[in-house]
Amino acid sequence: MDALTALVAGLVASLRAGLAADVCPGGWPWAVSALGIGVGLLPTAGAVGVVLLRKRIGSRYGAGESVLLALAGLVSAGLLPLVAFTATGRVFRAAALGRDVPGLTDAQVADLGTQACGAGPQSTYLGGYSVAAAFDPSDPLRFGLAVVLLVGFPLVAALFVAAQARLALRRGPSWPAKFFWLPALALTVLTARTPAGSSGHLWIGVATGAFLGIAVVLMAGTPSREVVRRSLAAPAPRPPARRPEPSRRPLLRRDPAPPVSAPPRPPAQASPAPGVAAQRSWSDRMAERFAARTPEPPVVPQPRTAAPALAPQPGPVPPRAQPPAPRRPTLVAPAPPGAGAPVPGGARFRLVRRLGSGGFGRVWLAHDARLGHPVALKAAHAPDTETEERIRREARALAAVRHPHCVRIHDLVPAASDPGLRELEGMVIVMEYVEGASLGDLVRTRGVLDDVAAARVWSGIAGALDAAHARSVMHRDVKPGNVVVDQAGLAHLIDFGIARRTGDSTMTMAGFVLGTPDFLAPEVACGERATPASDAWQLGATISYALTGHPPRGGHPDAVSGLRAAAVGAPLTHLPQGSAHLALLRAAMDTDPRRRPSMRTVQGALEEWLRRAGVRPDGPVTAGARVR
Repeated sequence: MDALTALVAGLVASLRAGLAADVCPGGWPWAVSALGIGVGLLPTAGAVGVVLLRKRIGSRYGAGESVLLALAGLVSAGLLPLVAFTATGRVFRAAALGRDVPGLTDAQVADLGTQACGAGPQSTYLGGYSVAAAFDPSDPLRFGLAVVLLVGFPLVAALFVAAQARLALRRGPSWPAKFFWLPALALTVLTARTPAGSSGHLWIGVATGAFLGIAVVLMAGTPSREVVRRSLAAPAPRPPARRPEPSRRPLLRRDPAPPVSAPPRPPAQASPAPGVAAQRSWSDRMAERFAARTPEPPVVPQPRTAAPALAPQPGPVPPRAQPPAPRRPTLVAPAPPGAGAPVPGGARFRLVRRLGSGGFGRVWLAHDARLGHPVALKAAHAPDTETEERIRREARALAAVRHPHCVRIHDLVPAASDPGLRELEGMVIVMEYVEGASLGDLVRTRGVLDDVAAARVWSGIAGALDAAHARSVMHRDVKPGNVVVDQAGLAHLIDFGIARRTGDSTMTMAGFVLGTPDFLAPEVACGERATPASDAWQLGATISYALTGHPPRGGHPDAVSGLRAAAVGAPLTHLPQGSAHLALLRAAMDTDPRRRPSMRTVQGALEEWLRRAGVRPDGPVTAGARVR
């Protein structure tokens, strides 16, 4: 410690000689403040080291990386500053007691005994009493100075250190920041026995150095988005004890090929050990929940000839001649024979065939004898209290929405109440049946939409969502598969299967977060509640897909990587660069939900654009020429 004390004494003496100023309370105290600037830059060095490490590892911290990040904060913001405070205090305490000071000459010790103002000898001012003794209410002046120098400046310095740490951890988990600002705050307690004068002037310098360090960390930069994306896409290595058991793996299997069977295990090891799930990262847990959903596959846009310059059109443009698109099983089916005829046996419904699944229920095509036309029926996968309550809530939400571009709900009946529903269980929603093809199918079979068709889809669905939002109903799963274009070319928003009313209890099936990763708003991917702004982001992503044939963040090999890309706000790399709607798409998919335009604003802007283009806003979505 003597060698370190001599080193600090030499540094202060050099700064004293360089300053050559005897401004009150003297040259030596201000030399200590200058030394404090260097001490304040120690956490900056640690933060820059964190930036350099993260430029290599990205935003996934394994065990080794986590230890390095924690040590960077503890050493640079805690241990090294504490050593500097302690060594500086030893120098001036020895001078105040008249002892030999290692590292100082006799002339320098004599200079310490001089006084520049009424504060007394500089040695006494800097080393006469401890930090704890400075808080003496009987001496108001000393007490006030102690509050300012030994409480106020440390708090400011800790805030600046915290800002440095958060800047160094941008685009990644911010938990290591606590290892910077907590040690900085702890110094106020750990230095209680050091001299108050030297500690107070050190804190002045530390706060100044920490403020300057913010600019240094900003200049150090941040990991590139590509590095962050790669780090999150690659699974982090885990100890064998933390790997999920085979019983949980089917959550990630969505391929048509049969899964590889795992070797049999003893019954005692059939489930994970207690506490394993809690040790896994939140992103992995959320990603597994999304894995049951298949993202929209990217398509290759079909080539088409360049369109002439924009010119007013006298009326709606007729649809382009296209070969008939393959009909989507979950949405399209011919009307059953005998529509309107009574069902034998007094049953109201006659099931025609199962269409598929949507949200939390199976969807069937049926004939409704009471209404006299085909309807779509949705029933719970597993009738229980929670799913039945969800069905009731969905029915109430949809019944409140009336819009020509939104699927309507006709009724809600128990399956046991009708003989024609004997194959179903639980509550059954009777919905409008829309015959047509999904927007995703149209893009895959006929190629991407032009600007006019995309504007008509966007405007119509924005109006439907605006009507739903006016009733406090969020859709939460807007995507190309949930936009259906009927035979007249009118777009419909379907499958409010995961819609919920604002204020309702969140029912997410034991913690499942709902939505489709490739079309999921960043804030929802991070666990926040769905809002009209998140629906607006998903609708913008759907229209971008219709114009390019790719999700706006690009395709991902599985739902896990798609969710991670959504959670970190991956860049929008597949926007339609040549589209007239590019600026509006970027605004609708802004990472900040507060900056996104409302559905009504989007609808008004698109209708005005269509009128200026000389086409009808309510025309078929297959008509129109690309307008730039």
